[in-house]
Amino acid sequence: MYAHINGTKIFYDVDGQSIEIDGDQLKEKPVVFVIHGGPGGCHITFKPYLDELTKTA
Repeated sequence: MYAHINGTKIFYDVDGQSIEIDGDQLKEKPVVFVIHGGPGGCHITFKPYLDELTKTA
């Protein structure tokens, strides 16, 4: 997906659900932003580590 921010087209990826069922209520999970370290870089190398975070965030 892409967002247009201040005239710049930014790619972003969403992984996991933002809301989970907790008993009889819906619970919103926190959000984690991960930014790779350079222009033209890719977030794919982070994916194996970030997949574990979808359990809590």
